[in-house]
Amino acid sequence: MDFVDLMMHRAIARKIRRAPKLFNRARQNIARWERRQRGCSQPLREWKQILRDRDVAGVLQLISRADEAGDRLRQCSPFVGVLSEAEVRAIWARYDKE
Repeated sequence: MDFVDLMMHRAIARKIRRAPKLFNRARQNIARWERRQRGCSQPLREWKQILRDRDVAGVLQLISRADEAGDRLRQCSPFVGVLSEAEVRAIWARYDKE
């Protein structure tokens, strides 16, 4: 699953590079999740700080990393909704060989 998540986030990064306004989806998702939870969990606090402290290129590099830190951050990714359902299905079909 980590490999599929990595491929998913690399596709997200490519799509955001082509359409930079999609980057705002991450902040919108965090705000929505905070309202629902009436607070902010540790992973969301970490993402808020990352989005505040890094530029778009730095964040896209982070979500595309094939290391333990990248794996951990992708587990609670705020980039939900950047890819269409069809794009997600295509990635699963291509990379999920289990």
